[in-house]
Amino acid sequence: MLTLVGCSATSDPAAFGVVTQDRYDFMTCKEIINHRNAQNARMKELGDRIEKTEASPGGFLVSATAYRSEYVQARGLAAAADRAAKLNNCDAPKPN
Repeated sequence: MLTLVGCSATSDPAAFGVVTQDRYDFMTCKEIINHRNAQNARMKELGDRIEKTEASPGGFLVSATAYRSEYVQARGLAAAADRAAKLNNCDAPKPN
């Protein structure tokens, strides 16, 4: 019997779902920043879970199955929100 097992790590958000770049373009700056902060917090939470899971035997497979795709999606959403923030000058300092 021949068994083939393939594992691959991918960092392409398109591999797990579509994150459109213009998702946040028509939101207010406050909404964009809130979404970006939420995605960054989610990435931190998932990163911590991945790190903890991978420390145990066989943890790489568990983390790849449970957390990696969601982490990549959160990273794509954070990047889209960051792009919209820059496009709309949301991070520009307010004049005094």
